[in-house]
Amino acid sequence: MQFIKKKNLLEREELHYVPALHWMYVAKPVTIALIIITAFFVSWSFVPKFIGLFFHEFLIYFVLLSVGIMSFILAVRIYLYQTIEYGVTNKRLLIKRGVFKVITAEIPSDRIESIYCLQSLCGRIFNYGTICISGIGGMMPVFYMVNKPYALRRRIVDIIEKNKMIHIIRGDLPKPKPVAKPEPIKEDPLMWGTFVKMN
Repeated sequence: MQFIKKKNLLEREELHYVPALHWMYVAKPVTIALIIITAFFVSWSFVPKFIGLFFHEFLIYFVLLSVGIMSFILAVRIYLYQTIEYGVTNKRLLIKRGVFKVITAEIPSDRIESIYCLQSLCGRIFNYGTICISGIGGMMPVFYMVNKPYALRRRIVDIIEKNKMIHIIRGDLPKPKPVAKPEPIKEDPLMWGTFVKMN
């Protein structure tokens, strides 16, 4: 959180919540790759022996290629896990990615119209999900695979509600205009008198 804390906070802006990436962000692609390799080995064991001899070299190359791709994906995921920073302040939602090429994005809290939480079955089991924000520019995924997504959603809603209260209370209240008292009606005795016949 060094980048967001030191370089990207505005005046009178406070960091309220720091969502963390879930460990499944790193483990998920590696787990999928291991499942694919295991399924290949299991299916290969059912192949007849005379056909299996021809695929022996293919199997060695497949395993080496899979391990290489899996190592590369794991290295990229670990790099992204270390460089992605999320932050929720009293004014904005902040995202930072990268070390050499830094990409930052921000969404003002007063531009947020609705918040969506996307969770798969695996996400519900391990308590992670993606928070999408819908605003003036449309809907886009903002916080990808964060830990405890519903806690993050509650924090964002709390900040939006507090900002609404601040906007209502901000400034001096208008002074009520004095109500003018109606002037008493002066009755003219001739106006309401009786007609008298003059001789």
